[in-house]
Amino acid sequence: MTQEQLHTMFVLGLFTCIVLRAFSAQAKVVESFDDCKGFFYKDNEPEGMDQNAKKICQKLEYDHYYYATLYSVHRRIPLYSAYVFDSECSSTAGRKENWHIEPQISQPESQTDYMVSERDSDENIIKKHQAISSDYSDSGYDLGLLNPNSFQCDEGRIATFTLTNAAPIDESFDRIQWKNWESALRSFLRSKLDSHNGSATVYIVTGTVPDDDVQMPHKGTSEDPERVTVPSHIWTAVCYKHHLNDTKSFSFGYIGENQLEGGIWLMTVSDLNDKLSSLYSEQLKSHQSIKIFVGDCFDDSKELNEVKGVFNKLINPNQVDEMATDVQTMSLTQKRVRRSHHGCCCLCYYYYWCWNGYQWVYCVETRCAK
Repeated sequence: MTQEQLHTMFVLGLFTCIVLRAFSAQAKVVESFDDCKGFFYKDNEPEGMDQNAKKICQKLEYDHYYYATLYSVHRRIPLYSAYVFDSECSSTAGRKENWHIEPQISQPESQTDYMVSERDSDENIIKKHQAISSDYSDSGYDLGLLNPNSFQCDEGRIATFTLTNAAPIDESFDRIQWKNWESALRSFLRSKLDSHNGSATVYIVTGTVPDDDVQMPHKGTSEDPERVTVPSHIWTAVCYKHHLNDTKSFSFGYIGENQLEGGIWLMTVSDLNDKLSSLYSEQLKSHQSIKIFVGDCFDDSKELNEVKGVFNKLINPNQVDEMATDVQTMSLTQKRVRRSHHGCCCLCYYYYWCWNGYQWVYCVETRCAK
């Protein structure tokens, strides 16, 4: 082999190392969100959350930040992830099992300020202060991404597959109800942005309500049980800020029960603040006041009617039907009879939307969320 060939092989090898290193996932545990404040409406993070939780600016090495996460160390789950919606991203991302962990959470003195592959880490050190993927094995819970990978593009998707962005979500709820709402939200926002020629920024915060009475893995299924707190609820708040015309700006939110047939509530951001404040106050046995967006981001209940109507059309209730009953063998008349016995859902003939006297609720056929 000539000297020139050896030189060429060296250069190619060096280039390969640089490329592989460039795509390693990285995050930065920070004292404040100043480095990644752009993911929050008006650069302000939500108020009223655990002040002892770790703040993480999620990024790829040698690249920019992709989203921000507030992570509860003693519960080993994120309290929320904040991100900006990109309508150009493909919705067919699929799942990935190459999970990452954050060394600085388990070892604060670590100089490694980027995510590393979980399989290349010492799990006995890592699991002291954060979840590991085996905690979820045969648990009945999915590794639920708060910042969905389908809401990110290209390398940004790699950054979503970190255990600091994942919480235990009931398998059925995650794969049916929550998946349907994520898909509907994406379609709605993409259509809205197209109608405004992209002249808007969509700030989204997706979070959890920890239930300190429920942990996983369950006793008898693991040598190290009850390490990870299971949320009682999962929620999302949306702030749509038009760049030129504030009359076209709006916000809304929804919250779902993290259980097999959990209902999902659609509401204004101010109502979501109240709901979260109530749930946190009940859990922590002291008054809590949650504020997601500054000024509630153009909180206007009239806009909620449009959102409800659009979600009605986008969410496919037949997908839920097929998993609950053999819809294909039912006639339209049979559907009418069945739904007429389904509490408030008899008010919404084609869709599982219920008006409970306070707000519109989306629910599966076998129960209506209260």
